[in-house]
Amino acid sequence: MTYAVRGDCSPLSLDSTVGGHRHNHATAVKTEGERVATGLIGVGLITMNLDEGRLPVDVDVSRNIHDRLESADLSAAAMTGYYVALWRHDAPVIASGRWTELTVTPSRREELITLLDTRSLAEFERVERSLRLSDEFVGQGPVTDFGVPSITVVANISRIGGIEIDPRWAATASPSYIAHDILDCANQIRQQRPRFHEDGTWADRTDDELEHELAEYKRYLMRNS
Repeated sequence: MTYAVRGDCSPLSLDSTVGGHRHNHATAVKTEGERVATGLIGVGLITMNLDEGRLPVDVDVSRNIHDRLESADLSAAAMTGYYVALWRHDAPVIASGRWTELTVTPSRREELITLLDTRSLAEFERVERSLRLSDEFVGQGPVTDFGVPSITVVANISRIGGIEIDPRWAATASPSYIAHDILDCANQIRQQRPRFHEDGTWADRTDDELEHELAEYKRYLMRNS
């Protein structure tokens, strides 16, 4: 049995570069993702499904996870669950050879208009860093009695880069709480990510005009920061 939290909010190597982004999945997932090669920690103990932004929309944590793993291994098990979910999410596109559908890099026009719609230098620079696929977005669970967040998730605009579960808290935490906090972190990241777009007040400008406006706007932000 698993505790589930759901939010509104032939083998192939998973250590590969897909759509311009490296997927270091470290193992292979076979038919329907049910048979997983050895080498990952806690396979099947933490499972999830992902949305189009490759963030969890539901998380299941096995009720006997504490009998199967040391608390120090729960972070690795969570990333195992994410890697498997990521592979399941992307596998149909990979199998069809539609590689361009895997890229999350916005068009230059989307970049320009999104940057022009920022309200501060800090927001502007955060969007710029996200375009370099830095792990710019952080979701955190509540601070525990140990003085640190229960769970911390970091991500870029493409995917999750790390899930850290505090082992002291996790040692006695209910599986349902672990699932809830992972999902809550994902929801925080979902809110932080910029919405790259081409609409709005800049939509009728040419690309050259947008490039000029962006250079002027960045200078303005830097002068007034």
